[in-house]
Amino acid sequence: MPESTEKSLLALTGATGFVGAHVLRAALEAGWRVRALARAPARLPALPGLEAVPGHLEDEAALERLMEGASTAIHLAGLVAAARREDFHRINAEGARATARAARQAGVPRFVHVSSLAAREPRLSPYAASKRASEEMVAAALADAPGAGFVILRPPAVYGPGDRATLGLVDQLSRRRALLPGRPDMRLSLIHVSDLAGALLHLAAGTQAEGETLEMDDGRPGGYTWPELAEEAGRALGREVRLTLLPRPLVRLAAAGADAASRLTGRAFMLSAAKVNELYHPDWLARPPRMQERTAWRPRIGFAEGFRATLQWYCEQGWLPAGRLPRKGEGRP
Repeated sequence: MPESTEKSLLALTGATGFVGAHVLRAALEAGWRVRALARAPARLPALPGLEAVPGHLEDEAALERLMEGASTAIHLAGLVAAARREDFHRINAEGARATARAARQAGVPRFVHVSSLAAREPRLSPYAASKRASEEMVAAALADAPGAGFVILRPPAVYGPGDRATLGLVDQLSRRRALLPGRPDMRLSLIHVSDLAGALLHLAAGTQAEGETLEMDDGRPGGYTWPELAEEAGRALGREVRLTLLPRPLVRLAAAGADAASRLTGRAFMLSAAKVNELYHPDWLARPPRMQERTAWRPRIGFAEGFRATLQWYCEQGWLPAGRLPRKGEGRP
């Protein structure tokens, strides 16, 4: 992981989220000073080198303070679930534009925008559309900014310790029979959160891939099918994991129930009719230009190793039963 120089200041949004928390700690360990925007600053850890800026993406004064004197910015904040379509656009797209504009006005020389592989398929869901729009808005805000460079990164599905969104995936793959939504012919890329954090700091510290939109993966050629993921999980656990893929109509029915509950309560659920479109899309494989083709960064963690370490963290935290872990000597990374 590249280290910062002379205690460079990194402006960071989304630091209280799953990926952001890993980026924050990795940045501090690498020698950055970090100024983090947080709606609830008390959720940030009390660590040397960290400065909190109370506020949110719609707070212009807070964004101005966040960017003041920063040598680089990483924009991570956003919604992965929302009760209303317009919330995705307001936070993911308009929030990205506001953050990029604040960086431009402050003269921040490097801006790293974290999008999603879903942005490649904006018609699938409001989330995907909002991420594509966020890319376009960042590019429009910074394309002709004097002395400012930007890069857009599209991670695939991210997993690792601390993630609630992929807890269900690890839960199922640590059982003897896994029940998962998806198609047997679909291929997907994955990235462990530690590798993603390292990639973002690599981009933040350099000038490579300026103006580009990059995709990324964990280095496995051709990515994974669901049967291959079950096989990798079984290898990590030292036993067979049998896979049953749930038919789309069944998952769509469950999603309809979640959508109805969301309309009644105003609460956002991860499962929705739009999310079903994403879950059954056949191609979530990272494509060129990939980050490892444009920069010196390389992934370090494959799925079997990352899955086992993530499962261990879940079990240690009580999120999953300790009995899911393989006995000593069983399984291998």
